[in-house]
Amino acid sequence: MIFKYSILFTSILIICGIQSAKSQVEVISQQEIKTLNEQYISSNRNMEGKQKGYRVQIFFDSGNNSRIEATKIRNEFASRFPKVSTYIIFKEPNFRVRVGDFRTRTDARGFQQSISALYPQSFVVKDEIYYPKHQYE
Repeated sequence: MIFKYSILFTSILIICGIQSAKSQVEVISQQEIKTLNEQYISSNRNMEGKQKGYRVQIFFDSGNNSRIEATKIRNEFASRFPKVSTYIIFKEPNFRVRVGDFRTRTDARGFQQSISALYPQSFVVKDEIYYPKHQYE
């Protein structure tokens, strides 16, 4: 009998303790923290849909006619593969032609192997890519 009363008394104490623990939390932060958070959000908006990924580089040259040659190769590639994005990049002293927007090295390597007969000097490089569209988009 005493055991039943002790269990009942303990249960009542636990229930009362749980109910009294309910309260609201007030977050107090300094202005510097709010400013840093706003800067972080704005810097992410400025990325304009870019992320780290991979592309396949099919050409690079630094000669006198390298810009003309890069444009020619880009147009040739775009006519053969119209759904694959192409980019001409100038990093002194080279003009480079890079293609595709791949999230993984495996995807980029697979594409590189599929075009290796046409572009035997191609290779996979890390780059900032635009978010590639999925098949269902």
